[in-house]
Amino acid sequence: MNILELLSLNSYYGHEQVLYGINLAIRKNAITAVIGPSGCGKSTLLLTLNRMLEECGGRAEGEITFAGKDFFSYPKEEIRRRIGIVFQKPSPFPLSIYRNLTYAPVYYGVRDKKKLNEIVESKLKVAGLYEEVQADLHKSALQLSGGQQQRLCIARALTVEPEILLLDEPCSALDIKNTANIEQMLLKLAQDYTIVIVTHNLAQAKRISDYTAFLLNGELVEYGETKKVFSRPQDRRTWEYIEGIYG
Repeated sequence: MNILELLSLNSYYGHEQVLYGINLAIRKNAITAVIGPSGCGKSTLLLTLNRMLEECGGRAEGEITFAGKDFFSYPKEEIRRRIGIVFQKPSPFPLSIYRNLTYAPVYYGVRDKKKLNEIVESKLKVAGLYEEVQADLHKSALQLSGGQQQRLCIARALTVEPEILLLDEPCSALDIKNTANIEQMLLKLAQDYTIVIVTHNLAQAKRISDYTAFLLNGELVEYGETKKVFSRPQDRRTWEYIEGIYG
């Protein structure tokens, strides 16, 4: 079942076109990796799907269907609640760990202290962070390590129960151990959420994704099951990128 369907999607920053005629169907409860060289439009794709592109002076044209309904008919706030995004650089709020995780639920109307405590505990456990920080919930999130901060940001994005989680190079600045922790977390999360991850790490895409989309110069060159894309690419440009000939 497809949760997001893109048809002839074009994205722009001002007069500069970045994405060209993207046709892509994102499967529900699967991990889709978006790969391609720097500057090919990967991050712009994520910003389009979270409607953050418009806040960056950009715009999108074409059709997007989300959960069977016109994507652009939803209020931006609803899109951002139902489609969460985590950026490459960890960006915890300069607040306590606890307040980082209760900020969005409180904004959306949750006031019950017991419910808030349950949200904090459950999402930290999902992120594999609870055992590490349970005694320090009122410590500044900025005191956490880089890997912990990234897991906190993922946990924070989950506090409003999005249907889709977008991740832009979430492991690029992390060591092997923290990368492994996040990959294991994402594999578990895919049981309940749809995940789209931008990554330059081709080995990572092969390890954790069900589907892979290859972008080049703003165009979708190839999309399919990850095993097929990496073992039997249909386009020579895909093969050249996977083999490291360019990119």
